[in-house]
Amino acid sequence: MLSGRGRFGPTRAGSAAVLGALAVNVLAATAYSLLVFTEPGDKVFCGDPLTQGYEKCVDQMALFAIASLIPAMLALILMIAAFATPGVRERPGLRAQTLGYSLVAWLIAGGTLVMGGLPAI
Repeated sequence: MLSGRGRFGPTRAGSAAVLGALAVNVLAATAYSLLVFTEPGDKVFCGDPLTQGYEKCVDQMALFAIASLIPAMLALILMIAAFATPGVRERPGLRAQTLGYSLVAWLIAGGTLVMGGLPAI
């Protein structure tokens, strides 16, 4: 049963893969949201607000945060589509694959944000 479907519906292995992918996606979404939309996110990458270059670092982080919203929105759309689209809901393998693509988009969004924390050249 490679398809994740048994004789009477989804198998436990298919459901477990979907639940695992969903849990990782929710964790990635939470971490991304905390880094982008909170004040401590600036302190993680830019340090103490009283140091020299803090404003420049915050401006650079804001630019990269805006750029990282594109893959983050794609990831969010894929997460919603994995559970809202009837065609995907009926096939656990396709749902797990959609959640996998969503996770890749979260990783790209997080990587873009981390690149903003690197020193400017």
